[in-house]
Amino acid sequence: MGVTRCFVVSDLHLGSVYFYHRHFLSWLDTLPKGVPLVLNGDVIDRPGQALPDAHRAVLERIVNESQSRPVIWVYGNRDAEFKLAEPGQIRFVDSWRLDQRLLVIHGHRLDRLMPRHSAFKWAFRRLHRCRIWLGGRDAHVAEYAKKWPLLYRVLNEHVARNALRMAQQEGVEAVVCGHTHAAMAIERQGRCYFNTGAWTEKPFHFLEVAPDRMALHTYEDDCD
Repeated sequence: MGVTRCFVVSDLHLGSVYFYHRHFLSWLDTLPKGVPLVLNGDVIDRPGQALPDAHRAVLERIVNESQSRPVIWVYGNRDAEFKLAEPGQIRFVDSWRLDQRLLVIHGHRLDRLMPRHSAFKWAFRRLHRCRIWLGGRDAHVAEYAKKWPLLYRVLNEHVARNALRMAQQEGVEAVVCGHTHAAMAIERQGRCYFNTGAWTEKPFHFLEVAPDRMALHTYEDDCD
């Protein structure tokens, strides 16, 4: 029997000071046993750097999860070709497909804007760091980008449009991405686009795929 259920999350950014590790572990505790877990890219923030103990514990938990449920790690732009010394049963892929229902791809593969504007991206990150240095509220750069709604909307629409085009080309009902850190659920012309946001800011989101539905959910707990 093929896979009929799964849970999808993206953009954990283990190693980043903004990753809500306790909340993610709490969410893992809620998952039904045996149901596949799909990590849709940028699980690791900087693969070449050592993880804090708390984040390393999350990575170990993910490996342990792979012993009792399928765990699929879809590469993102941050963790492209990341390798674990002891990966357990984790399956590392560039994309993952659930029959004709869902294509899971991180989103950087559909982003044609940011690679063409690397100078702007560099300047924006420097502006973000300068703002924090001057006393602004500390936040992930993607969260700060949301203070520029017009520019952020252009990026989100660009990725969503490309994802929906891919859904049509691949003959799937839906495509789910990460990358933009913007949780979204869009339906156009019978195709759906989902984005599962990130675990670097609240609220947290995940996609639940069941035999009769696909739905984007918000996760809240009392870890704070």
